[in-house]
Amino acid sequence: MNNIIKTINSLPDLLPLKPATTMQITDAELQLRVSFADEFKEYLTEFGAIMADGIELAGIAKAEHRNVVSLTKKERGLNPKVPNTLYVVEDSHIDGVIIWQDTEGNIYQTSPNTEPKKIAGSLAEYILNTKK
Repeated sequence: MNNIIKTINSLPDLLPLKPATTMQITDAELQLRVSFADEFKEYLTEFGAIMADGIELAGIAKAEHRNVVSLTKKERGLNPKVPNTLYVVEDSHIDGVIIWQDTEGNIYQTSPNTEPKKIAGSLAEYILNTKK
């Protein structure tokens, strides 16, 4: 079992959604014109999207507020300083803070109308730092 799967499985009160198919993941990447990081693809394949104590990650979900495509398109429109190479992994629901990931797996944070600031080298690292 890899790092992201172990990390997510260790979260308290974990509520995963339905695992995403390869076709659903490819479709999401095509809609956003971006390649997801391998780690994010592994997460999507295992969980689809998740909610847990203190964290709600975007993914392949019917609900727009959890769907990576809907969230990314919305947030890109709200913040022109975010490059189209990033996609949303979490909307913190606090002061407009959005968490993004790039193809290499790096994690960034933005506030309204701010440039992305790197805060972690992977989604697993971000989750572990959030749990503290």
